[in-house]
Amino acid sequence: MPESVLKFAIVGCGRIAQRHAEQMQRYGLLQAVCDTDQAKANALGSKYNCDIYYALEELLANEKSLDVVAVCTPNGLHAAHSIAILNTGIHVLCEKPMAITSEDCNNMIAAAEANK
Repeated sequence: MPESVLKFAIVGCGRIAQRHAEQMQRYGLLQAVCDTDQAKANALGSKYNCDIYYALEELLANEKSLDVVAVCTPNGLHAAHSIAILNTGIHVLCEKPMAITSEDCNNMIAAAEANK
């Protein structure tokens, strides 16, 4: 596979993740999915023949070549998940709302800026 192919992952394998997965496969490679609900992770991962994880920490520890992770988890988890991903140097696409407090939004922005 050429290095120029974007490598994606999805955290949170609910309904909106299906739409993200379709577009990711269209414009790059969906390399991994992650959800604490094992059935949802298994279903999406199997559909796209990609790596499956049940914890974000496990995904980040094992997937070293990701370009972008889509955060599709429940709203209250957006900030924590996005910041953890950003702190590894991976770009984040976060579903709306960005976060549920302005403080969380500011922390996400700070993490993005700190990690370029």
